Amino acid sequence: MAAGSALLVGLVEEFVSGQQDSKAADTATGLKAGQFTILQLVEALGLHLASSQPQTRARGVQLLSNVLQQCHGDLTEREVDVLLAFYENRLKDHYVITPHVLKGMKALTKCSVLPPGSAVSILKSLFQDVHVQSLMLVERSCVYNILTQLMESRESELKGLGADFVFGFVQSVDGERDPRNLLLAFQIARKIIHGGYDLGKFTEELFEVTSCYFPIDFSPPPNDPHGITQEELILALRAVLTGTPRFAEFLLPLIIEKLDSDVQSAKVDSLQTLTACASVYEHKELAEFLPGLWASLRREVFQTASERVESAGLAALGALTACISRSVLNSDSEDYLNVFLDLVLKDCQHHLCEPDLKLVWPSAKLLQATSTASYRASHRVAAAIMPSLIEQYNSRTQVSHTSQLGHSISVSVDARQAVRQRCLTALAAVSSRPSVVQESTPVLLQVLTFSHTGMCTGSFSLEEVISVCHNLQRIAEHAQDTEETGRVFHDIIIPRLLGLALQAAMRDHPSPLVEESVLSAMVPVISTTCARLQSQLAGQTASRAVSLFLDGDMSFLPENAFPSQIQLLKQAGDSWRQSQMVCLLMGCVCSLPRSVEVPQMDRLLLELEELSCTCDHPFSYTSAAKCYAGLVNKRPAGESSSPVAKALLLRYHPLSTALTDKLFSLLSDSELGSLAADGFSLLMSDSPDVLNRGCNADVRIMYRQRFFTENSAKLVQGFNSAAQVLFILLPLLLEALSCPDQAVQLSTLSCLQPVLMDPPSALITHAKTLIFTQRFFCLSLSLSSQKVRIASLRCIHALSRFPEHEVRLGPGLVLRALAVPLDDLKRMVRNEAVVARNEWFLLGSPGGR
Repeated sequence: MAAGSALLVGLVEEFVSGQQDSKAADTATGLKAGQFTILQLVEALGLHLASSQPQTRARGVQLLSNVLQQCHGDLTEREVDVLLAFYENRLKDHYVITPHVLKGMKALTKCSVLPPGSAVSILKSLFQDVHVQSLMLVERSCVYNILTQLMESRESELKGLGADFVFGFVQSVDGERDPRNLLLAFQIARKIIHGGYDLGKFTEELFEVTSCYFPIDFSPPPNDPHGITQEELILALRAVLTGTPRFAEFLLPLIIEKLDSDVQSAKVDSLQTLTACASVYEHKELAEFLPGLWASLRREVFQTASERVESAGLAALGALTACISRSVLNSDSEDYLNVFLDLVLKDCQHHLCEPDLKLVWPSAKLLQATSTASYRASHRVAAAIMPSLIEQYNSRTQVSHTSQLGHSISVSVDARQAVRQRCLTALAAVSSRPSVVQESTPVLLQVLTFSHTGMCTGSFSLEEVISVCHNLQRIAEHAQDTEETGRVFHDIIIPRLLGLALQAAMRDHPSPLVEESVLSAMVPVISTTCARLQSQLAGQTASRAVSLFLDGDMSFLPENAFPSQIQLLKQAGDSWRQSQMVCLLMGCVCSLPRSVEVPQMDRLLLELEELSCTCDHPFSYTSAAKCYAGLVNKRPAGESSSPVAKALLLRYHPLSTALTDKLFSLLSDSELGSLAADGFSLLMSDSPDVLNRGCNADVRIMYRQRFFTENSAKLVQGFNSAAQVLFILLPLLLEALSCPDQAVQLSTLSCLQPVLMDPPSALITHAKTLIFTQRFFCLSLSLSSQKVRIASLRCIHALSRFPEHEVRLGPGLVLRALAVPLDDLKRMVRNEAVVARNEWFLLGSPGGR
């Protein structure tokens, strides 16, 4: 031990007198190795700490503090108690020693064996013996960190100080300017407020010491290594100012004052702070300041040229109205909501009927923000403004007038039944006028979506819900592609429609047809809105939808009351619900832009493939197949290997040829031939819900013509060899006649002409189709090549050989059509036209056939 003492004395001497800072690390190493104890280090420092020179004493304390930073976890409670007493005493020493004392105390507050009562002792010493704002930045930060550490580890002891702790903190932070320390100070203040500390008579002092920074005006220097932003400071301070209703009497007048500022950022900060207050305050805290707050909010919406300020003002107005609406009325209390709405209606209602309409739209925005804040507010606003608004709307003809009045009408959709019905009628009229919709889109979208809450509460009838969906559909089709519109689609409409649709699908209803009618109205709206999303929002929607239907993640749905982790695509034993789930999924993911990458694509395709192949419910497996096809159609070129013929045919994918050949091979199958032929009809027909350009499908131009060019020979062969499928292939052959490729036209006509000359019974029944389709007549005109004109006239001639009773309605039409080729420039064409006309002229006449 003597050797250890000698080593310790040497280390102390070299650090203090020799100014060798590295010896602090050597001292910490010796302490950890057990060569001496921390109290022996204090004893070894005795002569230096008793020196008359402040710098020498400071070096001694510095060595001890540096060692504690590395070894505080190894101390005993007795050692901590001794060291705390030592440091508290040294706080009364020369100011040059204070920074090192604070560093040592900070290390000690991290000790797990901090003795009981020591937290109070530390704080009393700090508050009495240290003037924090006279310290350097690092030392002030050290004080704030000591407070933070003690609040986390010794909260009950600190609360025992009562309001003295708050007063000490106020004194410590008063005058702080550094943004790094301000963040620490705001965090401490927030803990004081939310942690239940006794503010006592120092409530105003705590408010004043923090509110002096409001609104935050801070611009970080270039290349700031600390990365502190203005937004961080704003949010940290806002959490303090809005943390307790006891600040209301000080904060609300301050907000009104700051709203008079000419600085836009100050206005926005003030309005957002007011919005945050409304979620904490009750009506009694707001009542005294409502007239002043309304005057400021009205001014910002009526006069501002900034969308940010206007948006923040409307949000604050809605939050205030919602807060006041939560008040509980009794017989002797004043109805603050009606008092506030009186102010709003007095200043806005008359503007809705002004001839120049200059303030109609600002007034409508204010009324909308007010009425959508609560059910009570919507009742009052609707009853006050709807009669005059409907009258105004019906009497206006200019688009600018009806657009703004449409905005005004939309504030009252959630009103009581009689008024609400008039609102829905007016909204239906607005949504049917595209020019009005383009100007009114964002507000109309929000209001129509809010009205869906009626279905959740049962206040809307089935007819009203379907009507609202149809209005939404029209608006979504004509809406402008703006960021605001996309955000409304993504944030409000799609989640709410999905939530309501799932509620309808999951509800135990005696008649599934009722829910199906609702879902049938909702799914097209979901599909249309998803198709209109910008790439970033579309990607988020894809991720939400896949997580919802594969994993049952319903966290983004409003008013979510569904079971957790429900498997929506696997509704065992319930084919109807299963089909509804697939329809909703199809509406979400199959309409998204092609640039969007759908997550978990392989897993999703496997689920859909299994459902389409194993489910015995036609609507379910058809919906699954459509959804599967829509996803495959949009997969990047090299990733599509799925057997979905039409999805690949539309985009000219090489695999489509192999799938088409497979269909041809099945035509002769006795069991599957009819279904295979239906498949050809599906390939050529327009898809109303998934595989079309409206749903962002990859549809190449002239894909039908390309199909006929590649498959005309197979069609002719099948037509000639399989009489039992003539009626199935016939529409395809007639469609081929529309192909601009004259080689395809000629081969198809050459195929049809001999069959028409000796028609089988299966073909005779389609005589009307062949005549009235007029494809042959179009090809007989001079715009086609001579060979095509001749071939088409021969087919017309052949049709005259059909039984008279099958073609009795045709001669008049055919004779009129043949009048044109009778004047053809080519003699051979004229000859064929004469022969065909003679046969049709004699049809049914005496002496004729």
